[in-house]
Amino acid sequence: MQRPRFHPLRLKRLYTGQLSSEAAQPAQSGTDQSAPLAALPPESGDQDGSQPEKWASHRPHFTEVVATSTSSSSGPAASMESSGAEAEARHLLRRTPISYLLNQAYGLWFFLSSFILTLIITRAFVNSHELYGIYAVAMSAFNTIAYIVAFGLEDATTTYVPRVLAEHGQAAAASLIRRLLLLRSLTLVLCMGVMLFALPALAWPFSLLPSSWTWASDLASGLRNPQLLHHITPIAFYVLGNGIFSLQTAVCASFMRMRLVFVIGSLAQLVQLPLSYLVLRLGSSVDGLLWMQALVSLASAAAFLIWQAPLLLQRGASYRQPLQPVIRLGLSAWLTNLVSGALLKQTVIILLGSFAVPLAEIGYFNLSYQLGHTASLLMVTGFGGVAGSALAAAFVGQNYARLARSWQALIKIETLLAAPVLVFSFFNASLIAHLLYQGYEPVGPLLALFLIFQILIRTLGTSIHQSTLYVVGRAWQVVLGQWISLLSLIILGIVLIPGWGPAGALIADGLAQVIGGSLLLGFLWRLLPERYPLGYTLRLLLALALAATPSLLLRPYNFPTLILAGLIYLAGALLLLLLIRPLTQEDLELLRSLHPRLAGYLRPFARSQSAGR
Repeated sequence: MQRPRFHPLRLKRLYTGQLSSEAAQPAQSGTDQSAPLAALPPESGDQDGSQPEKWASHRPHFTEVVATSTSSSSGPAASMESSGAEAEARHLLRRTPISYLLNQAYGLWFFLSSFILTLIITRAFVNSHELYGIYAVAMSAFNTIAYIVAFGLEDATTTYVPRVLAEHGQAAAASLIRRLLLLRSLTLVLCMGVMLFALPALAWPFSLLPSSWTWASDLASGLRNPQLLHHITPIAFYVLGNGIFSLQTAVCASFMRMRLVFVIGSLAQLVQLPLSYLVLRLGSSVDGLLWMQALVSLASAAAFLIWQAPLLLQRGASYRQPLQPVIRLGLSAWLTNLVSGALLKQTVIILLGSFAVPLAEIGYFNLSYQLGHTASLLMVTGFGGVAGSALAAAFVGQNYARLARSWQALIKIETLLAAPVLVFSFFNASLIAHLLYQGYEPVGPLLALFLIFQILIRTLGTSIHQSTLYVVGRAWQVVLGQWISLLSLIILGIVLIPGWGPAGALIADGLAQVIGGSLLLGFLWRLLPERYPLGYTLRLLLALALAATPSLLLRPYNFPTLILAGLIYLAGALLLLLLIRPLTQEDLELLRSLHPRLAGYLRPFARSQSAGR
C-alpha cells in the first residue's frame, strides 16, 4: 500500500477535527490501549471470524503519521489526559441506556400529545374547515422554514461536543456550545428579518422558472399566500423558539442528560394542551393558537438556557475547537436530511402527478407512506441524538475497536426495538388500515407492501451507519449515498409508476432507501473491525415471523381481537427468542459494562460460547 503524503490539515478534517494528544498514542501495541471497555473482544478476532490484521492494514498510515507528528506530546501528562478522556467516554456510554429510555418516553408522549392537540383543533374548527386549512398552511410553512434554517447544527453538535467533552473537558465543550448557540441565534434573527419584511420577494426567483416545474410554481404561490403573510409574525417567533429548543436538545443528548429534555419537553406539551383548548374557546382562532405555541416554545428555550447556564458560562478552556469542520459536517448533514426528510417523498408526489395518477390513489400512497414510517419510528425515536452521541463518545482516542462494537450493538438494539412492531403490522396491515382509515380499504395492501421495505431499511441500520460516518469524518460519503438514493428513486419511479401506480411509487421509494443504506454499509465495511450482524438479524426476523403466524389463523377483525393477537404475538416471540437465542456472549459483555442489571435480564437470550462456535 502506498503511504500517503503527510497533510495535517486533511487528517484534522477527516477524523476528529483536531490533532489531540489522545490520538497521538501509538496503536501498534495491544497493551497500549488499556482504557477501552472490558467488553471489547480479544485482539485476535471477533465473533464473525474477521481478523484485526485484515482491517488494521487498511489504515496503518494514520496512526503512524499522527504518532510521528505529535511524538513530543507523549509522556506522563499525555497518558493522564488520555486516561481522563477514556474515563469520560466510558461515563457517557454508561449513560446511553437511560438516556434512550427517557428520550423514547418523551418521543411517545410527544406523539400522543400531538394527536390530542390535533383532535382539539379539528373539533374547534368543525364548523369551519377553512380555518383548519389556514392552520395547516401555517404549520406547513413553520415546519419547512424550521427545517431549512437548521443547517444540520444538531447533527454537528451530537458529533463534536461529546468528543470535545471527553478529550478536553467541560470548559472546552461549553466554549463550542456557546459559539454554536451564537451561530444558531444569528441565523434565526436573519431568518426572522426575511420572514417579517421580505418573504414575498423570495417568491420572485421561483416564479421565473418554467411553469412546467410545478414545485417551483407551488413554492412561489405558497410564499405569496395571503393567509401565510397574515400569520407570519407568530410563525417567525415560533421558529425562533423552536430553533433554540432543538439545539439545546442536541446539547443534552451530547452530555447524555436527556432527563432535562424529558422534563422541559413533557411539561411544554402538557401546558400546551389546555392552553390550546382555552385559546380556541375564547375565540382567538388561528392567530391566537400560533401565538400560544410560539410563546410556549420560547418559554421552553428560556428554561433550557437558564437550567444550563452554569455549563454555558463555564470558562477556562485550554482548547478551542475550530468551527470550520463543525460547520462543514453540519452542512453535509443538512444536505443529507434534505433528501431523506423532504425530497424523497416530494419527488414521488411529483412523479405520481407527472404520470397522471388519480388524486385518490395519490392519497392512498400518502396514507400508506405515513403509516409505514410511523410504525418504523415508533419504538426508536429515543435514538434521536442519543445514538450519535454514544458513537462519538466511543470514538474518543480514535478507538476504532470500541466504535465498531458500539456500532454493532446499536444496530442490534434498533433491530430488536423496531422489528417486532414492523413484523406484526405487516401481518395485520389490512386491519390496521381499516381501523384507522375506514373507507380507505386500498391502503391495507399498499401498507403491507411498504412495510416489507421498512423492515429491510430498519434492520439494515441505515441511521446508525449515517451517524458512524459522521463520527469518523466521512460526512461526504453520507451525502453521496443519500443523493444516489434520490437518483435511484427517480429512475425506479419512472420505470414502475406508469404500470403500478402508488404500489410502484412505494416500491421505488423503498428500494431507493435500501440502496442508500447499503452504500453506507459498504463505506463502513473496510473501515470497522466488526461486521454487520447478519446472523443476529436473520434469527430475530425468523422468530418474529413465526410468532406472527397465529394472526393468520385468528383473523382479528376489530380492535379487541387485534390486541389479543398482539398479546399472543408477544408471548410467542418471547418463547421463540428463548429458543433461538439471538444474542452472543460478546453482546452480554458489552451490556454488562453499560448496564449490569439489563445484562442479567437478557442472559437467557444469549448463546453460550460453544453454541456460538
